[in-house]
Amino acid sequence: MAKKGPRSPILDALRLACRDERLAVEFMERHRWGDMPACPKDGCGCMDVYQMSGADGGRNKDYRWRCRGCKKMFTVRTGTVMEETRLPMRAWCFAFWRACASKKGVAALQIHRETEISYKSALYLMHRIRTAMGTDDGTKLSGTVEADETYVGGKPRYRGPHNKHKSGRGTDKTPVVVVVQRGGAARLRAMQRLTTKNLAQAIEENVDLRSRFMTDDLNAYTTIGRKFAGGHFTTKHSYGRYVDFDDPSIHSNTAESVFSLIKRGVYGTFHSVSKKHLPKYLNEFEFRWATRFQSDGERVSAAVKAADGKRLTYQGHVGA
Repeated sequence: MAKKGPRSPILDALRLACRDERLAVEFMERHRWGDMPACPKDGCGCMDVYQMSGADGGRNKDYRWRCRGCKKMFTVRTGTVMEETRLPMRAWCFAFWRACASKKGVAALQIHRETEISYKSALYLMHRIRTAMGTDDGTKLSGTVEADETYVGGKPRYRGPHNKHKSGRGTDKTPVVVVVQRGGAARLRAMQRLTTKNLAQAIEENVDLRSRFMTDDLNAYTTIGRKFAGGHFTTKHSYGRYVDFDDPSIHSNTAESVFSLIKRGVYGTFHSVSKKHLPKYLNEFEFRWATRFQSDGERVSAAVKAADGKRLTYQGHVGA
């Protein structure tokens, strides 16, 4: 029999948090603030805060805090994607756990069934978590960077003889560009149209031009490739060659690995993703790639921390 590894204290705490509201709130507070809670109101940041008490001497029913600096009240939800929601915190803990532990993602319908909240609430909940997972720190990728493109939108459907075998260009699917640093993070961007200009802009915004740049032989990469001080190297995918025979380090297979995460999630869990919400799903796959070497507990903790300072209003969720 295989030896069991050490138990994760984070997962042990999560199991309890998913059943008890007080423990769920304390779990979120611990992983958002650690031992140094601070006021999140209007950039106050004051650390002279205290827990408010209820009539029985314990914490009040809303688990509020008060800041001695700005005199305002707040909770662990304030200033995060959880703000202004009445969903129980134990449902948030469960959804964060499932989103971080499921290798292909988790469907809102599954969260609806397991937490017994409405499907509409479950979908909004999962989109908020995906918003939290987004990377927006402005750090550019460097070193050896690969780029590639794919099309996302579900499995291709038969629409007549002229479109029978199409699965990318020429379909209604959304083009997605990935740039990935070998041994590092990935950036995924949904495009309205895949043009040389749009492709170059997406790459320049996310990659340090001193890097080594690896792509396939798509002509659209030629113009931006000339700007890379480290050189632009290609493999002839159109000829069925995916690694350079003379120099095996020249390939874009890491980018293909990122795409495999997306395709398995879309085909196996989400089945079809709308253009409007695709960027949120790409946030989730970016996060999953960046934390691929972490444990489930570490991923949950990272996702809770990443929720700080981010919002997704209902209008932003349903709006065009």
